[in-house]
Amino acid sequence: MYSLITFILLVVILILGLKNRRLRKDREQASHQFDEATLILESLRDGLIECDSAMVATRINTAAETILGIEASQIINRAIDRDSINPTDKLLASVLFRPKDAEGASYDIFLASPSETKLRIFTIPKTEPHTKTLLGYIKIIRDVTIETVVEKHKNDLISIVSHQLLTPLTGVKWILKSLISGDSGPVVPKQAEMIKKGLVVNEDMIGLVTDILDVTKVEQASFSYKKAPYDIIQFVREVITSRKEKAETRNIKLEEKFSISNKEVAFDKERMGIALGNLLDNGIDYSPSGTSVGVGVAITPSSVDISVTDKGIGIPEKEREHLFAKFYRAENAKRVRSGGTGLGLYLAKHITEDHGGKVTINSKEGEGSTFTLSLPLMWYN
Repeated sequence: MYSLITFILLVVILILGLKNRRLRKDREQASHQFDEATLILESLRDGLIECDSAMVATRINTAAETILGIEASQIINRAIDRDSINPTDKLLASVLFRPKDAEGASYDIFLASPSETKLRIFTIPKTEPHTKTLLGYIKIIRDVTIETVVEKHKNDLISIVSHQLLTPLTGVKWILKSLISGDSGPVVPKQAEMIKKGLVVNEDMIGLVTDILDVTKVEQASFSYKKAPYDIIQFVREVITSRKEKAETRNIKLEEKFSISNKEVAFDKERMGIALGNLLDNGIDYSPSGTSVGVGVAITPSSVDISVTDKGIGIPEKEREHLFAKFYRAENAKRVRSGGTGLGLYLAKHITEDHGGKVTINSKEGEGSTFTLSLPLMWYN
């Protein structure tokens, strides 16, 4: 009998020993994984704050402590009052809580002391892999002060150089126009043809410099929008008129296709003029001589649509997703016209989206394209 009891006790002890061994192994593995995660976090140059779903910090790396000038004890497991007047809490609230007017995947905050610093904050949600339940957030803090200064100096240089180029190019334009109009004496047809070609090249150069200037303004966030009510039809006609000379030089006819007679819309006239003008320029540049470019204005239940339709080269389907990227040009466009910056559509999309609208395309390679600039009806009076 004792032998049976002894045997059972031995089995129980063996089972408990195996369980303890397994638990010890699991603890060692978890500790090893924790050490690896800690090592990775501490090796990051970017600051990192790990929070629960209520934005209470549960972990902070050394880089975040250094960048923010705080200690872990000031933040870990402590709810931050976003309305607090305490300087440390105000700083932490600006990092942890997204500003109401912030747009996009990140937002910037500025520190005045000990030196002027610009920080970019990224927010990454943490979810349970299987249920996708929100567990919390990871805040990544990146010091972008130096990058911002370098970018500003680069944009300032581009702006100055572009302005200096624009003045002589405009002067050349008026000299060529004076020659072709006969102000300096009669011009024979062959000479007139050469001058016209010079004007086309000159206009392309002016357009290139203007696009670079506009992109610089956009990326410097100095493209301020001054919305005011305008008659949309009158506005579109003004843009068409500004491109008539270019169209005539290329033997392209501009046609109005309006389904409304007038309508007041609140928008930035100068900026939207750049957006629509770039769409018209594309239609003219990539259309065969002797064809037409149609400009339409229509109202849908949710938007006003300004469309530009050409009978040009069209856009290959595989290239459409990249069409609005900065400096991108489709391969068939490069073959037809070697010059060009690839900035026109980028600007048109950027300006229109800043107005709450969008630019869409309907195209078939070899048959032409229709670009539609849509502004939401909320901009209407």
